Amino acid sequence: LEKLWLGDNQLGSSSAVIVNALKGITSLKELDLNGNGSCSSDLAPAVVSKVTSNKMIEKLYLRDNNLKSNGVIQIAKSLRNQSTLRIINFRSNQITYEAGEALASVISSNNRLEALYLSGNKLGSGAIKIATAIKSISTLKVLGL
Repeated sequence: LEKLWLGDNQLGSSSAVIVNALKGITSLKELDLNGNGSCSSDLAPAVVSKVTSNKMIEKLYLRDNNLKSNGVIQIAKSLRNQSTLRIINFRSNQITYEAGEALASVISSNNRLEALYLSGNKLGSGAIKIATAIKSISTLKVLGL
């Protein structure tokens, strides 16, 4: 399995159950859980587990899942060592400056990132950290703030 698209299905907490069921699959390149509404606090740890065990993830779509800053920070920590990641979508997740700082660290450590979508959040000063980190990568083509 290389691509799993489950976007806009209003899965809620079932999103985490599905991601956890994928533990043995290490060939996943694209995970799309966009628009599954108000996910439980279990989604972020499930995504962290999947990203940590799968070094092939290229595209991660998590728009509109109510992850909030804590969830995005957890996921961002696991993405620091993910050298294959090219697209990240955290739009509309109620994230603030703390998550912006964590994402800046991901950006700085990734030399393949092509697109980063963060609009619909309240990044505040975190956006400045992200902007500073972006200067260090030449591959970024799309930035949604």
